[in-house]
Amino acid sequence: MEASATISGQLGIWPSKRQMVVILRKAGLKVSVGQYSIRVKDCDHFVFQEYRGDLGDPAIDANADSVEEMMRDRQLVSEALSRAGVRHRFEIYDHYSEEVGYLHCNWPKQEEL
Repeated sequence: MEASATISGQLGIWPSKRQMVVILRKAGLKVSVGQYSIRVKDCDHFVFQEYRGDLGDPAIDANADSVEEMMRDRQLVSEALSRAGVRHRFEIYDHYSEEVGYLHCNWPKQEEL
């Protein structure tokens, strides 16, 4: 089954892999750490991946079966990042690729500038 909601996200400055694990765990989230990724186990599918250092910044791969689940997952991760002072933005898209949600910490949308 194809995901009904996806996320597009950016971080102003990416914490190191070790720092990101600390940030997420400090917020009470359970994580699974792989060689090149950090999976947030409290979420349906939310992964910080490509944590290699040689290809540029990592990327966010996240989706859920519903927009509501994606909004919940986004909120959990955003709160963790916000507490740590990590500037970020998340856009939520439904299965029609329409933006249905936006959340940020010190990163307004272009229209707001």
